[in-house]
Amino acid sequence: MTDDYSKKSDSVGVMEVDNGQPLTTIISPKGKVVQITDDVDQAMDLALEADHQVFSEKEDRKLLFKLDCIVLPLFSFLYMIQFMDKTSIGFAAVMGIQADYNMKGQMYSWTNSCFYLGYLCAAPFSAILLQKLPIIKAVSTFIVIWGIIQCLHVTAKSYATFVFLRTLLGVLESFVSPIFVVILNQYYRHAEHFGRTAIFYGFNGLGTVVLSGISYGLFERAGQYTMKPYKVLFMIIGIATIVNGLLIMLIMPDTPAQAKFLTHREKLNVVERIRGNNQGFGNKHFKKYQLIECVTDVRTWIYFAIGILVAIPNGGISGFGTILLKSMGYSSIRSLLIKAPLGGVECVGLIALRYLSIFIKKRMILGISYMVLVVIASCLLAFAAQEKAQLAGYYLFGVAPVGIILVTSCVTSNTAGHTKKLVANAISLVGYSCGNIIGPQTFQSSDAPHYPKAKATVVGCYCGAIVLMIILTVLNVTENRRRDKQREKMGDKYKPVENMEFADLTDGQNPEFRYRI
Repeated sequence: MTDDYSKKSDSVGVMEVDNGQPLTTIISPKGKVVQITDDVDQAMDLALEADHQVFSEKEDRKLLFKLDCIVLPLFSFLYMIQFMDKTSIGFAAVMGIQADYNMKGQMYSWTNSCFYLGYLCAAPFSAILLQKLPIIKAVSTFIVIWGIIQCLHVTAKSYATFVFLRTLLGVLESFVSPIFVVILNQYYRHAEHFGRTAIFYGFNGLGTVVLSGISYGLFERAGQYTMKPYKVLFMIIGIATIVNGLLIMLIMPDTPAQAKFLTHREKLNVVERIRGNNQGFGNKHFKKYQLIECVTDVRTWIYFAIGILVAIPNGGISGFGTILLKSMGYSSIRSLLIKAPLGGVECVGLIALRYLSIFIKKRMILGISYMVLVVIASCLLAFAAQEKAQLAGYYLFGVAPVGIILVTSCVTSNTAGHTKKLVANAISLVGYSCGNIIGPQTFQSSDAPHYPKAKATVVGCYCGAIVLMIILTVLNVTENRRRDKQREKMGDKYKPVENMEFADLTDGQNPEFRYRI
């Protein structure tokens, strides 16, 4: 598929017919001629067979239930393990890792930042490599290797070795994170993306509860193990990661067309239910023009900026949360256990988004409303005089991942073209990584134990994120109205190409595409 930049047309959005032959070109919303080639989506064969079949509401509910019982738990558990892996360092800090590795000054901060530094360096390569490889086979292999590296943390004899292993974990996660966007597009309608993404992140909260309980139990029985309690914690997380990777490898196919847990009719239903996404299953060819469109699309850089702004607080609070609890007067072992309610708030508050999205269809309204609550929570944590008010703010902070949930669901639903989607996701996650690198560095050792400057930074970042979310909403609403007017203007002359939804068109090329608000 290529853009012919030498051709223009006043008939924006009209499909062209050449001597009565099948339609092979379209006019993009920007008035450029786009040639549809044979390099289409992997879902095209099934789409031709499905041929707009109508499936009953009962069949669709049954299929969705099956997907939610097989696909959703596997990847929700993966999200939980990812989060436990990243935040285990905060629990290890209370369990004695700083003293064991003789960490001084900003050395502990760098054990948090180095993870995302590895992610940042590897993300561009993962966007290219994952498009060319069988995605589930590749990702599940990386998950298993990631679990092995996590287990190897127990062998680190020096600070340098430990930081190196943490950096490797970040490199490996850059090859895992894109899978969530791909899976959502392959199996779920665009209206279901926001709610399922919220469930993924809700499992982070469950991970905090589990991590808190395990850490408390290990630390309380510290003398009963042949290694340090935090090393036992690393080993537990590593083994769980390996098991999860093997399960995904055995159960999940690279595309729904290969799914053993779906009947042939259900596979056809999957194609029809995602037809409205205008995105398909994926395409194995890296397309330069989609890369160019991605980096010149203002939405990409809004995702990037929001990613940075919500990640700076995340990186800081995740790494220093238990330390902040100690500054409120709680003992080391008590601070491990008292962190559990944070996970409970996150689990309940984010999974609630899934059900709220049934009644409130506009994801941007839901997301921005939650972000206002996050600003209130961060103000309590930063400026409240009473420690109980600070603790309340800390607990409400559990719903803070709504920012990256919104970005992820927007990339999933509002970026079409497989190359463009993978690159946009990589760029947004690069922003998220940059923020998580910066975040721990805002907690300067000279400001310990209360870190007032870092807390104020948290408030400012979330306020900035809300402004960008509002700008993104206005941008998408304006563009949708413009495209609707173009279609109305052409009237009966507007003729859509058959199965254009699976032609691997970008959102900028496809006149049928509308941005989800």
